[in-house]
Amino acid sequence: MSFQRPPITDNPDNEGRRAGFEFEFADVNIQTCSEIIADLFEGKIQYKNALEAEVTDTPMGRFKVELDAQMLKSLAAKLEIKQPVEEGSLLDMNQIRAALSARMGQAAGMMVPYEIVTPPMSFDQLPKLEILRQKLQQKEAKGTRSAFVNAFGMHINPEVASEKVSYIRDVLRAFLILYPWLKKVMRIDLPRRMLTYIDPFPDAYVKLVLQDDYAPSLDQFIEDYLAHNPTRNRALDLLPLFAHLKPSMLDGLDEGQRKLVKARPAFHYRLPNCEIDDPDWRIARDWNYWIEVEKLANDPDKLGSMAADYLGFQGNGLRIFNADWSTEVAKKLGYDA
Repeated sequence: MSFQRPPITDNPDNEGRRAGFEFEFADVNIQTCSEIIADLFEGKIQYKNALEAEVTDTPMGRFKVELDAQMLKSLAAKLEIKQPVEEGSLLDMNQIRAALSARMGQAAGMMVPYEIVTPPMSFDQLPKLEILRQKLQQKEAKGTRSAFVNAFGMHINPEVASEKVSYIRDVLRAFLILYPWLKKVMRIDLPRRMLTYIDPFPDAYVKLVLQDDYAPSLDQFIEDYLAHNPTRNRALDLLPLFAHLKPSMLDGLDEGQRKLVKARPAFHYRLPNCEIDDPDWRIARDWNYWIEVEKLANDPDKLGSMAADYLGFQGNGLRIFNADWSTEVAKKLGYDA
């Protein structure tokens, strides 16, 4: 399966757009992951501390490999688990997992994922990610579906093609319209939906954005977004992009949320599962579903028509949660219903 290209391939500086990826999984440790990446992408490993390593000097930039420190710290703090970390050491993460399991049961060890964060990669470089997927599978990495508590995701960070508010609005509109279908075709895991990491946008905000006459300035667009979505936990998180465009407008966010927002000229697409242990799963598949969002955003007539249709379905209450709209989207996009 090939990686499709978006309808607009250049960024605002008329250079080729890039995209970064974040993979969450279990059972392949930091050292093994780092060695796989260093070999595949011709880089050098630097162990930062017990929870983090970097692979530097690759042709595309720096990779990060880490235990999800935020989740780990949160769990450890709640359970009052104290684990010393020596600078530069490579601690066996099984020790931390064992401590968590002792307090929370065996499930705790599966809840804290390892994570690979790639640098922004050109579209020509993306196929190499499938080789990385294969190598992690060979090491028996565990993904979203390997245990009920594995709320693991694959985040995609596509660089924006424009910083104009009309472009950003239309990509968001396209995502809102396609969201029920995307959730269905990618079989988004129940624990990931239950744990709020990819909460849907509120109905009131969806109705606001999809109105035909919604044409805000950038400041108004950000204000509206923050009023309805003062959180990173959205399937399409725009806070990193807003932090890049208008950092001061995020000052009113909760401090805990604000500290976790990393400014970048990209969408933060958090919806896909990371099904790394499924031999039939392909990164390109979920990337190509994102491309459907960009294609719809770039077709103003179809976008307007589908927005009106979506609002009509939404007005019928619970019908929007059934298969009706997903079936309609599949027909309009040329997929099997």
